[in-house]
Amino acid sequence: MHHGVATVSTVDAIGDAAELHHLLDEAAAADHRHPLSDHLRMELAHGGGPGFAAVMVREGDHLAGYAQLGLINGIRNIELVVAPADRGDDTIARRLLAAAVDIVAADGGGPVQWWAFDASPTDDALAASAGLTATRSLLQMRRPLPTGLPVDVATRAFVPGQDEDAFLAVNNRAFASHPEQGGWTRATLEQRENEPWFDPAGFLLHERDERLAAFCWTKLHRDEQPVLGEIYVIAVDPDFQGLKLGNQLTLAGLASIAERGVTIGMLYVDGGNTAAVTMYEHLGFSVHRTDRAFTRDVTPA
Repeated sequence: MHHGVATVSTVDAIGDAAELHHLLDEAAAADHRHPLSDHLRMELAHGGGPGFAAVMVREGDHLAGYAQLGLINGIRNIELVVAPADRGDDTIARRLLAAAVDIVAADGGGPVQWWAFDASPTDDALAASAGLTATRSLLQMRRPLPTGLPVDVATRAFVPGQDEDAFLAVNNRAFASHPEQGGWTRATLEQRENEPWFDPAGFLLHERDERLAAFCWTKLHRDEQPVLGEIYVIAVDPDFQGLKLGNQLTLAGLASIAERGVTIGMLYVDGGNTAAVTMYEHLGFSVHRTDRAFTRDVTPA
């Protein structure tokens, strides 16, 4: 029995929050990762953000699928999840994605981006059904720890309340053209500082000439089995390029992760960034999974 598709524009309108979190938890257990990206997961937890909307598909008496939209640097991002028990029915994901695109059309249209995590040919077909085209790939790369490689650069821990402005200046210069990591504000950073996983001791800063030259921010995924240590954000100020600081800050971050007892290092890198992919391969990383972004420009309804 199909109970159709419901769409809402505020977190408060979702209805049964416990039912939604049960779906997200079941998907996380089945897929060994949280079904929503950090950005959308935090928006859901904090009452939504710019461009927030949600789609729910019910089958009989239970929630079978959920999609969430959020606005990131002018692009409506879509992420969706289908309950593990309902994944034999490929119409659920199609209804979620089609309804999400319809929301964007009703809101005046514009660019949309759907991220398929651990993308498969099924995702390619799903994207095509909604008129979306693959435009980016994001590689999750992993390597065992410790590395056994020397760290030749000095770092210190980030100090909350002191280092935000310097971090934001370097981050936004280094990622000026990046669709997710660029354009961070104090609020973007402070929201992450308030997350339970935030640990300033694993947020490493490298200074030269009394300036922040580079940083490596690490994150432990203690809810994963095995526990993963992520190079969460790493950047070198454009003024300090060419000194191999990216290589050294990566090694410093991995050493910090290993010192906390974690034996697998992980990071995400854009598949089109061949220089970074090559650097990480030389540091012993290999591709574990590939996420893909599918995009289109939606015309207003």
